[in-house]
Amino acid sequence: MPQYKPVTVTTTAPNLEEARRIGAALLAHKLAACVQYETITSQYVWQGELHCDEEIRLTVKSSRCHYRAIEKTILQLHSYECPQILMQPVSRGFAPYLRWAKAALGL
Repeated sequence: MPQYKPVTVTTTAPNLEEARRIGAALLAHKLAACVQYETITSQYVWQGELHCDEEIRLTVKSSRCHYRAIEKTILQLHSYECPQILMQPVSRGFAPYLRWAKAALGL
């Protein structure tokens, strides 16, 4: 069985519908214990042009062992050509929450 190493993975989506579709797929396949959605404003340069867009940021609570499958799922369901997909390890956390997340992932 894969080892549980807690991580958060963040990505953004252009709207809540797409964000929830990605989150639901991750939850259905036990790649995420929890997905949070936040409305944000992103300003960036893309193909030489300055953009400023409202987006939905997804914060995915998962395990390092699921990163590749999470990335693949996001890329399959995402409308962006080059979506942000960033993984950050969780070095410490509230033990009962981490136990719950591990169980929710089936690990």
